[in-house]
Amino acid sequence: MLCTLVNMEIEIVEEKENPFLKRKELKLVLKHPNLPTPSKQELKKELASKFSLSEEQIQIDYIFSKKGLCESFSKVKIFEKGEKSEAQAGKN
Repeated sequence: MLCTLVNMEIEIVEEKENPFLKRKELKLVLKHPNLPTPSKQELKKELASKFSLSEEQIQIDYIFSKKGLCESFSKVKIFEKGEKSEAQAGKN
């Protein structure tokens, strides 16, 4: 599954349902040629529009870029509406 954000390509390489915690866990590859690593806020905004969710339902664990490559790896959690706990709410 691919989507584009101003010269950035987002590829979902792994998608896992976690019914116990009422969330979906995604591992992404972000390809951003000639651009810096995208911020968590930029990625959160793009995923919210892609999945028709509010930004509060999305938690980005990390965005990691390898040195010398225009490619980043990210782990994201998407919660069901209203299921994000108070401890997770402070994390972004």
